[in-house]
Amino acid sequence: MRCELGDIVLINDFKYPDGTDGTLHKFVVVGINKDEFELVTLDYMCLIISSQTGKNSDVNPNYPYNEPIEPTPDTGLKKHGHVKCDYLFENIKENQIFMRIGSVTVQQYAKFMQLYAQYMRGKLGSNQASE
Repeated sequence: MRCELGDIVLINDFKYPDGTDGTLHKFVVVGINKDEFELVTLDYMCLIISSQTGKNSDVNPNYPYNEPIEPTPDTGLKKHGHVKCDYLFENIKENQIFMRIGSVTVQQYAKFMQLYAQYMRGKLGSNQASE
């Protein structure tokens, strides 16, 4: 299934950061890798959506990279949750995407990318400090 930046999709099979298998989970598409001619989509980069509202950055300061997301007709979500902007799922193939359920606004997409960039800057800064 072909997707666009900002699409909310349901992904069949993927790996969590700890290596365990995941199935049928919602993600936001935040990156698309194409071939050198921009004709063929090679894979997608996505951020996972969680429905654990107690871990939203606006209610729990221990999760500064979890951006709240609301159920709306555009997002296609049925309940409140958050986008985890501190881990990028890479190499998601088209055949792993089960269906598109909605999309986020340009402003939401920009916020997710801003939080991911902040996370990476902090991570890179702490790695350089430990060297």
